[in-house]
Amino acid sequence: MIHFTGDVKKAGPLAHLLTGLLAANARKREGQPFDAITERKKSEKTARLARIRGVDVTEERIAGVRVLRLSSGGGARGTVLAFHGGAYVVGVPEALSIPAARNGGPDVISVDYRLAPEHPFPAARDDAMAVYRALLETVGADKLAVMGDSAGGGLALTLLQAVAAEGLPMPAALIAMFPWGDLSLSGQSCTTNRGRDVLVHSEVTIAAGWYAGGRDLQDPALSPGFGSFTGFPPTYMAVGDLDLIRDDVKHTAQRMLADGVSVHLDVFPGAPHGFNAVPFPAGRQCNRRARALLDHALPERTTA
Repeated sequence: MIHFTGDVKKAGPLAHLLTGLLAANARKREGQPFDAITERKKSEKTARLARIRGVDVTEERIAGVRVLRLSSGGGARGTVLAFHGGAYVVGVPEALSIPAARNGGPDVISVDYRLAPEHPFPAARDDAMAVYRALLETVGADKLAVMGDSAGGGLALTLLQAVAAEGLPMPAALIAMFPWGDLSLSGQSCTTNRGRDVLVHSEVTIAAGWYAGGRDLQDPALSPGFGSFTGFPPTYMAVGDLDLIRDDVKHTAQRMLADGVSVHLDVFPGAPHGFNAVPFPAGRQCNRRARALLDHALPERTTA
């Protein structure tokens, strides 16, 4: 695991202003009906506007699962298996907060995993495992990293717990941005940050129920924060201190440390959920640190 120097950056005035506006909108939505179809259309529109320059995007199928390959020519370095956020009910594979494929980075395979409520657990995990198994055969564990945002971060954690349970090789690194590790929202910040964050507590609660499909929300298969992390690779995690799920992320990191994982968690002052998708100083620093671990785990390879 690489060691990062310097304190994490605090949110500046513009970031505070934007967070305040988004949090105010979240407070208005609290307790209102949640329409997954409408929200999916919004996420698709946002993803089109946020397309990364200098990266080729092609659609593929791996093990029968639709994926997008993002590449800027660094595929020989290896592959990052990525999972988008969206509470398991919205989101598109184009929407990744870390531009890992940019500037000669490794290829990124972003999985268009099935969404709830149409496809509750274990559909997303099954899709993730199918693609992971295929990449073990074509890429190899030593040239493979796993990355996820929010629910995608939680999916990355549950994937690697399933990988460990089946005795499969672990990837070279894991990046988990504000991972949703507790669908029961039991952490204290789920109360204290309610109305301060951009996440809407009632919407996240509804999404958790849709994804769980009647299972106990603290089942480790759904909520990896309650599971084992033994054998996990070097891991970088980040969360904002205004994030609704901040304390759940901290709990997950503590569990990882207790299980002997080389994990680094950054908590960014004044930052909400998903903060690193916005190019303010804290978000840029977070993404640089995530990219640094990926570059360390999947370095440029020279040919003889």
